[in-house]
Amino acid sequence: MKTKKINYVLLLSFLLLLIPGCDNSDYLSIDDDLVLGKAGNPKVMPSTATDVLIKAQEDWQNINDALQDAKSGEVVQLGKGLFYLHKSIIRWNFNGTLKGSGMDKTTIQTVPGELFDVSECPPLKFSFKTTDGFFMFCFAHNYNKEIRTVAVSDMTIIVDEPTTPYYQYRPGEDPEEGNSIQALHVQYENIDNDLVNPVNLNVMYKNLTVIGEKDNGKYLNTGYSLYAGLAAFGASSGKFEAKNVHVENANVCILPIAFSGDESTITVKNSSLNSCSDGVSSFLGHSWTILENEIENSNFGIVLLKTGASLSSWEGPDGSSYVKNNRVHFMGVLGLGVQFVKNVQVKDNVFEGNGNFGIASVAGDNWIIKDNDLCGVNALPIFIVSLMNSEIKDNANQVIGGPGASEPSNIIGEGRECN
Repeated sequence: MKTKKINYVLLLSFLLLLIPGCDNSDYLSIDDDLVLGKAGNPKVMPSTATDVLIKAQEDWQNINDALQDAKSGEVVQLGKGLFYLHKSIIRWNFNGTLKGSGMDKTTIQTVPGELFDVSECPPLKFSFKTTDGFFMFCFAHNYNKEIRTVAVSDMTIIVDEPTTPYYQYRPGEDPEEGNSIQALHVQYENIDNDLVNPVNLNVMYKNLTVIGEKDNGKYLNTGYSLYAGLAAFGASSGKFEAKNVHVENANVCILPIAFSGDESTITVKNSSLNSCSDGVSSFLGHSWTILENEIENSNFGIVLLKTGASLSSWEGPDGSSYVKNNRVHFMGVLGLGVQFVKNVQVKDNVFEGNGNFGIASVAGDNWIIKDNDLCGVNALPIFIVSLMNSEIKDNANQVIGGPGASEPSNIIGEGRECN
């Protein structure tokens, strides 16, 4: 069995594509003994009003009041049934849990036939752009020196209506209008503008279903009602975890940004992501664990960037990352794309689909790409540029292209035939 090596000078185009619009058990758990049994347990029940607008107003008021009144470490418990929301809920400096009664028991939904009001959301101020806020739930944080944890679990969220208009502002460009939403959003207000002074913010999403709608005529820019299903923006020295979640019909299913501390980890585990332009899109991270997920019908299956052309200049410490035991079906671009990340193991995954690359590594060091099934990839299976001191072997359909295929510090072993 031979390993084919093909040289392609595609670095520039790959870099442009990557910038979006393991045995490592060290992830932070959202288990009940961590987040329950604190100061109290206020419970919110759905409004029984028959008029949907009155119901939405009452549901919003009841959930908002409970979150605003929650003490540090408290669990805000939602009862069984359907809640409607007509506008954003914003809770500053929350340290606690929003918990439903089960993925199949508690549902929160946009009001049928009504624009969802995002006018009171705080903005997103990146170093390279500012965007008006566009969130269903927003847990925003000022600078602080506490250890805080925002956890959301055990419910279903359905977003099937557009928002009131909001705008994205980039220097030298006309404002760009949007009307999609981020369902669950946590942010430190400085995001990538203060990476040297991070907050210690943990974000945990568990046992969640988030369902959007795809309609190119109804939703501006992305064609999805969900810009992101689950999002969390640093800069934070804490941990991010999404575990046992299902996200469907979103521009980005899971979007964690700037968990960049020396001990920070970004974990996505045991989740299903379907019909998203990006399955997992994450940048400015210290290390990632992407484990045992099913990603279907994505343009970009998994994108992990330590930094990039539009982002703050940041070196940061090097962690260890794992992409293991996932099945990724992509269409249009790539299955896994990683840039400027060291110490990565990509093992025992199944990649399939059409596009440019199955696995693509740019400017990496100390990688192991081993025992992956690339037989269903109708594109260049492995593309490497400036990857050094790495080992690639025992992959099915191991065809390697890019300048890194001839890098002398790399060990290129034999591939294996497809069954």
